[in-house]
Amino acid sequence: MKGLRIRAGGLGRDYAPAPFYPFWPVPQLHRWYRRAITRRRIVKALFKPRGGVVIIGDDAFVRATTEALELLKNKTPDVYALLQKHIGCVVSSTPARVSTPSFAACCLASLLAHSPTTAVLMRPYGSELSIEERAGVLAHETYHAELYRRAQNGNPRQAVAENAYSGEHAESLCVAYECDVLRRLGVDEWDVHQNHRSLESRWWEAPGDGWLI
Repeated sequence: MKGLRIRAGGLGRDYAPAPFYPFWPVPQLHRWYRRAITRRRIVKALFKPRGGVVIIGDDAFVRATTEALELLKNKTPDVYALLQKHIGCVVSSTPARVSTPSFAACCLASLLAHSPTTAVLMRPYGSELSIEERAGVLAHETYHAELYRRAQNGNPRQAVAENAYSGEHAESLCVAYECDVLRRLGVDEWDVHQNHRSLESRWWEAPGDGWLI
């Protein structure tokens, strides 16, 4: 960068101003801005000022998630009602640095200590996940929230223990609930069995750094 000629102290030396670089690279600022907007939408959705489940993601994610919710509403209205009771938003997200691909979604159940509903973070699957399977995943994560509320209501004066809604026992309950929903949605029994066998991977023990939102 060619700078201005500036005389310093009459000594005749030329100085060029140093190139200006933003303190943070523009792409990083853009990512932070988008995350801030997403988090703001999540917080608003948790308190459901207008009711209904808010879906946050690209058009394909919104469309597929909407179809899964409609399927639950039409074929398993009790499951849909439970989801509406506990889940304020479903957000397209990915787990950060995990050693297993088994993570399909995550329910932020602990947020229920501070808000009437919580968020489900879900991988932005494409056609590799059927609408029925998406609906099953949403039912699974909803049941984590149900387990949290049951523990909270059972002992309202104490903080909810983590093993009440997560860990091996909680996951087995959520998978059983998910498998029941899949059967009611008409999923082949072999696929339901394979879903139940996913417990063998013990994904809840895999190290990770949370989800990207």
